[in-house]
Amino acid sequence: MVVVDKVKAVIEDAGVYKIVDLFTRKPSGLKINETDAIVVTAKTEEGDRTVTRTFYFCLKPDGTFYEESIARNGSRARRRRLASFLRHYKLARDVKSYNIKKRIGEWRGVPVEVIPVEKDGIKDAIIYVP
Repeated sequence: MVVVDKVKAVIEDAGVYKIVDLFTRKPSGLKINETDAIVVTAKTEEGDRTVTRTFYFCLKPDGTFYEESIARNGSRARRRRLASFLRHYKLARDVKSYNIKKRIGEWRGVPVEVIPVEKDGIKDAIIYVP
C-alpha cells in the first residue's frame, strides 16, 4: 500500500441515518448497540475527488452519544474514532454533550484532510481521522 501526503478537502454533506435505512441487512462486524450511522462526504479543493466516510454508533434520544462502550471490541474503537473526528476538526469541544442531531448541519464547509491511497493499482482516498 502506497500512501501520499494529505490533501485538503471540504465537507459537502453530512447526515445521520438509521442503519436499517442504509442497508437491507446489518453489515457483519457491527454490534447490536450500533444502530445509527453518520455519512460524511467531502470534496477535495481541486474538485477531482469525492470521498465518503461512515461512522457507526448509537444515537441517544437527546442527540448525543456515548464515547465509551462496555464492550471490548470494534464498537468501542468506532465510537472513539467518531469522537476523535469531532475533536480533531474542532466540531465539538465537549463530545459528551455535543448534540449531533441538532448540529450536523453546521458541518458543511468545514475543512478536512483526505489521504489518497493506492492499493493493488486501485486509487482511493479516505478522510483522515487521527
